[in-house]
Amino acid sequence: MAFFSVIIPVYNKVKTLNDSLKCLYRQTFKNFEVIAVDDGSTDGSLDVLREHQKAGLLKLFQRSSPGPGGYAARNFGAEKSTGQWLVFFDADDIMLFDHLSYFANAISHHSDIELFVNAYQKIEGQRRLPCIKGMPIDRLSRLEALRSFARFDFIHMNGACISRERFLSMGGFPAGLYRRGGDVYFWLKVLCELKAIHYNASVTSLWLLENSDITRDKRNLIGLHPGVDLLKEYEPILTHSERRQLRLAINRKVLSWAVEKKQLGQSVRLDLEALKLGGMNMRLWLHAISLLVPQPYYDQLRSRIK
Repeated sequence: MAFFSVIIPVYNKVKTLNDSLKCLYRQTFKNFEVIAVDDGSTDGSLDVLREHQKAGLLKLFQRSSPGPGGYAARNFGAEKSTGQWLVFFDADDIMLFDHLSYFANAISHHSDIELFVNAYQKIEGQRRLPCIKGMPIDRLSRLEALRSFARFDFIHMNGACISRERFLSMGGFPAGLYRRGGDVYFWLKVLCELKAIHYNASVTSLWLLENSDITRDKRNLIGLHPGVDLLKEYEPILTHSERRQLRLAINRKVLSWAVEKKQLGQSVRLDLEALKLGGMNMRLWLHAISLLVPQPYYDQLRSRIK
């Protein structure tokens, strides 16, 4: 049985697939299996995966049609995996050589923790964007983790490692419910469930923004951010301080979507109505108020409060 199962959903990624797989094979920690799930590709990606399968480099599974966000493909891959730990990797991003090594080392020192997170960095064209600063490191309590998410998107799909047993027991990613934001919904759900997580500030994966079809497709902004659905389920079981941080985190994501909608000239009324007043701070209030400004003046005001 492998220690890690690396799950890769693939849908029409032929231009980047070989490079992404090569960086995965260069990991210094070798006790892992690669589970690739083709989600109905039509661009030759499946042929590439079959070549890697014949070389014994990965296990290939197929689904007949693509699922929004790749959530169903990741869940399917997790079910087919044999590793004790699940690591998710997108077929158009980069994993640095020590990604799995950092996870393995942290796991060996924290046997009671079920979610480990490594820092990631966004790449825009040829430019690396600034990394998240001010995150607490090592062992984070539930309150510390929720407080951090209220400030930063510190968990990225490529930078998380979760116990397979925990992932499956929670039902995996919310397949079929959301076109976008289902990963944030799931990670926030995990933070509410676990007493503690581990965070490593070393960057071990690169998110190539030019390949982010999900976030670029503005049709995926329909409706409210999925995080709103977490409140009813988890507010009753959290402490007062934890509830406030969860509300702050969800309000931050709701407003993030609302800003994108405003820039596209879409209505943000429902987004503003979804905000929880018990989870607002000065920065969030400024963003919310700015969304009430008529469109011709919005961009100028937005630039002043970033």
